[in-house]
Amino acid sequence: MACFSMIDNVIFDVCGVLVDWQPRRALEGLFPPDQIDEFFADDDRCGFMYFDDLHDGGTDYADLIDEYEREYGARLGLMMRAYAAHVERTLVGTIPGMMPLIEDLRSSGIGVWALTNWGHDTWPIMRDRFPDLFCLLDGVVVSGIEGVRKPDRTAFDLAVARFGIQRAHTLFVDDSSYNVAGARAAGLTAIRFDSTEQTRNWLSGHGVIPRAEHHPSAN
Repeated sequence: MACFSMIDNVIFDVCGVLVDWQPRRALEGLFPPDQIDEFFADDDRCGFMYFDDLHDGGTDYADLIDEYEREYGARLGLMMRAYAAHVERTLVGTIPGMMPLIEDLRSSGIGVWALTNWGHDTWPIMRDRFPDLFCLLDGVVVSGIEGVRKPDRTAFDLAVARFGIQRAHTLFVDDSSYNVAGARAAGLTAIRFDSTEQTRNWLSGHGVIPRAEHHPSAN
């Protein structure tokens, strides 16, 4: 069994963990709601998630959209073009409480990193949208820049090597169960992110950061 108190580095996912990413917002007000529902349907009938994965893997939007339009036609191609043109709308803000948690980790001497599935051509939009967040991190690996993405083991191996950390002493936090499983297969301790409170409780409960002090309200 791993000794969690020996964790000295934490790697966070970005979208859904550090940043509130809402892809529908890119198209709201530009297309009817029923068409947006279809475009982002859970069964991926319009191929958005499949092509988003290709984008995360390193294909830029200029090439991706042409391929998408050939496969899905002009109407959906127009929606994909609109999505690519309005990516900044999808970045709602930081997840409440996560920046203070990062600061607490740093105050405890813990290295804090990020490993994100995100496109190389839209990374500057993400980085420039949240400068205060990314300044808190010791380093970031971006899938679209490297050409490898989670949950592939190569993504985790690259992050560990790039950051110069030991996987046996590293916690990975992601909102995707597939990525959590991939991290565990790569030898990292990993938990699925549900909330800031749940993550903070896990970290304090395993001795990575001190427990927060609670003061009763004055009557």
